[in-house]
Amino acid sequence: MTNRFDLEQQILDCWRITDEIAMMEAQGASAADMTSLACVYDYKFKQLWATFEAMVAQKQFKKVEE
Repeated sequence: MTNRFDLEQQILDCWRITDEIAMMEAQGASAADMTSLACVYDYKFKQLWATFEAMVAQKQFKKVEE
């Protein structure tokens, strides 16, 4: 069962893309390298979304009453 800590970790992992793009550009990455990075992050974002959907299905998010 996934939980909010799994979700948080996956969000932080996906956030790294900005640092990785800058690092790759600084190292002279080719267009093919950048395409590969985009492919990796496509999988990471799909995993993140699957975790979110699983948590919604498990009713792990509580509605905040105003």
